[in-house]
Amino acid sequence: MTVATDAERLMLDLVNGARADAGLDALTLETHLNASADAHSDWMLAQDVFSHTGAGGSSATDRMRDAGFDLSGAWMTAENLAFVSIDGDGSLADEIATLHRNLMNSDGHRANILDPDLTLVGIGLQVGEYDGHRVLMATQNFARTDGEVVLDLGQGVTIAEADAPGMFVAGVDRGSWEDQNPDATGGVSQGADDLRLNGGDNQVAGMGGNDWIAGFAGHDTLSGGAGNDRLAGGAGFDSLMGGDGHDRLAGGDGADWLAGNRGADHLRGNAGHDKLFGGNWHDRLDGGLNADTLHGGNGNDVLNGGQGFDRLFGGAGQDTLAGGSEADVMSGGAGADVFVIKQGDGRDRITDFGNGADRLFVDADLIGDDVAGFVADRITDTGSGVRIDFGGGDLLVLEGADLTVADVADDIFLV
Repeated sequence: MTVATDAERLMLDLVNGARADAGLDALTLETHLNASADAHSDWMLAQDVFSHTGAGGSSATDRMRDAGFDLSGAWMTAENLAFVSIDGDGSLADEIATLHRNLMNSDGHRANILDPDLTLVGIGLQVGEYDGHRVLMATQNFARTDGEVVLDLGQGVTIAEADAPGMFVAGVDRGSWEDQNPDATGGVSQGADDLRLNGGDNQVAGMGGNDWIAGFAGHDTLSGGAGNDRLAGGAGFDSLMGGDGHDRLAGGDGADWLAGNRGADHLRGNAGHDKLFGGNWHDRLDGGLNADTLHGGNGNDVLNGGQGFDRLFGGAGQDTLAGGSEADVMSGGAGADVFVIKQGDGRDRITDFGNGADRLFVDADLIGDDVAGFVADRITDTGSGVRIDFGGGDLLVLEGADLTVADVADDIFLV
């Protein structure tokens, strides 16, 4: 990633001043576009060439893509080139002003600067020899994209944009189990791997195969055993154990205890103060209502606290954690983890945020259009960590005496 110099930021200020005069939104520097612009200015000076066709016959779009800029979904690019002789007074400010004036006096270059559909820019200013003269060479790479970007906000601070992780996939709960089994209406009925219990405190083990077991009322202990099982606790304080296989466990009402054990499992606590343990493999845990405790265990797990004051522990692996509403405590554990922060989540705390490895996927609406202003005004060093005040009651505290504002901002991805 390439961060712009002070001279390049001065040119950005001139560009955005012209856009503001035209009633347009400001452009934001992007690190990959900075890199492509710098590289092309360097190449033109080294080759004594002034052209939009670059190294290896590349186009501007080729160079942006080769620099790592993500041209995904709907995208567009544009490029401006210019150079001016250097007067040698020790400052580039007047040369930059001349470059900007010359570009604005050219219809094609001015159209790129004032294009309302463009949102990002990279600027490359390089000093060198061209055609026997000492010049300041300028490349401006403009773009917009639906892909992931890394914004350059100045003073070594970057912030990224990315697609939100897919993590809120509905699983099979007791209600959908009933819809698919309308003939079982009460008492105990058993078919092919099909068991429903109505009333009482039951202890049932599936013994193998792909089992469907529903406890309904009572404090039930249900174990799927081997196979891809679906267990629904219903009312009461239930204990559900998936065993081997890819299992679906739904606690229902009451304070339930759910353990997926081995396999890629989906655990849903639903109502009550539940405890969910994913076990080995890549699991999805949804706390549901009330104050829940979620442990991902081994594997790349997805943990969603839902409503209530939840505690989320990712464990080993690359986990995705979302506390949901109310004041939640999240610990990613080992591995590069993603913490999802959405509007209305309330006051959350992350106990082990690892700078450079863990990431914050933040709802873009929480930050707004002035990303640089948000970083400057809303992210503060507390001495024992970093505090992010999103406003409206949404607050995030990241614990860690070594964390800095710049470090945390670099690990934010807007979604």
